[in-house]
Amino acid sequence: MPFNILELNNELLTCIAGHLSIDDLKTFSIVCHRFCIIAHDDATWREMLHNEFGVTYKLPDDTWKQQYERKCTDPKDNRICPHLGLVTRKSLEPYKGNYNNVINRAPPQHNCVICAQNHYESGLCLYICKGNNRIRCKDCSYKFHAMQKGRHGILLRIPVLQMYCFTCSRQLGETRGDESEEYYVDQLLENLTHDSDKGREQLTKRRQCLFERGLHITDSDRKSVLSSTPCFYFIDRMWLWAWFLRLCDGKLATEPITNKILEDEKGELNRDARPRGGSTVAFSIVTPRLWNYLVKTYGLVGKSYQSSNYVFVLE
Repeated sequence: MPFNILELNNELLTCIAGHLSIDDLKTFSIVCHRFCIIAHDDATWREMLHNEFGVTYKLPDDTWKQQYERKCTDPKDNRICPHLGLVTRKSLEPYKGNYNNVINRAPPQHNCVICAQNHYESGLCLYICKGNNRIRCKDCSYKFHAMQKGRHGILLRIPVLQMYCFTCSRQLGETRGDESEEYYVDQLLENLTHDSDKGREQLTKRRQCLFERGLHITDSDRKSVLSSTPCFYFIDRMWLWAWFLRLCDGKLATEPITNKILEDEKGELNRDARPRGGSTVAFSIVTPRLWNYLVKTYGLVGKSYQSSNYVFVLE
């Protein structure tokens, strides 16, 4: 019996179209009016996104075609992880019990199942992979992942809620990733932490940490600061550096800004202070927005110094 592709239902035609290349999809769309509608249907672009890149998530207000176009600009998976879609709200359900026990320090004492050591402060982890929900330390998780080639595992650092893709070799949902990846990771973590007060507190700190990392990128880079505002603030370089390193580790600052070190004997900004390293009195410059946020959030020991009151050569 001869086969007529026109007799297939729309679901099968969408599946077929979703396996085509862009050029073949254009040819498919000019066959007839029905095929043209299917080629432009967003469900087809969802199929194409999954079949070509393995990506199954997007921003709520974006179309699947828009996400496909975004992923086409990320061929090396530096911003949109194709393996993250393997983790869903349903697949995280088996991990909730262990996660809640660890953050609440509930009995029995949770140590790494491999080395039997308690690494809570440095990072007990959940290795998210089908059929595996045991608690390991970071080092043992890496060793376990290396035991099977081709496995796509996601590491969750429990104390700071950081997710790491072994295949992409990077943290997921961070400031350098795509907005869609950041949104999807946030939704997964919200579901994981929903049933625990400490978990929700952890998630709030994570969101604050990401917000501050974004501020660091836009409001503390010297070139962008000098080009964006006529007035900026001086801040102890070592404090700012320590603040940033903690953010990279998923943690918030614990000490107030220490601008006392920038003062001279008269309480003025030390004229020997320099904007780069190599000086015992070094400063960085930040925008008024970042300065006001840091002072409000962490406090200030010492004085506030504005560029309008001092003249320095920022070389």
